[in-house]
Amino acid sequence: MKEKKFKFFYALSLGWQLGFLVALPLLGFILFGYFLDKKFQTLPFLTLISTSLGVLITIYDVYYLILPFLKKND
Repeated sequence: MKEKKFKFFYALSLGWQLGFLVALPLLGFILFGYFLDKKFQTLPFLTLISTSLGVLITIYDVYYLILPFLKKND
């Protein structure tokens, strides 16, 4: 029973981590790019670049978060 409860809370924790790993970098880079575009009047150039950077960082973070699970299944 305790092991089942532990697995549930571990999965819940992992879900929260994934949510924040996806949302925070993307939102932060999008807002930062939009701010720079407004400042330098280059809309949408810097927003697209910063969004792309945010996506790459998100992919990197998520990959290294789930890497232990991928190695465990091998």
